[in-house]
Amino acid sequence: MPDNDRCSKLRTLHDRIEEELRILKGEERYEDRVGFDNPLEISNIIKSLQSTLSSIDAELAKCPPEA
Repeated sequence: MPDNDRCSKLRTLHDRIEEELRILKGEERYEDRVGFDNPLEISNIIKSLQSTLSSIDAELAKCPPEA
């Protein structure tokens, strides 16, 4: 079982990535609306962060519940 410090860091990282995803998804919607020509780059970053978030979720499942 992971130690509490590692779990705490994973939770912090999870929260930061979720916030970054929220911001990027907003930017992606904006770029779709105004017709910028490179939303693919943001889309790829979003996919990568979502994959990372899934990996973090799997690791967090091994952690004790947050106190």
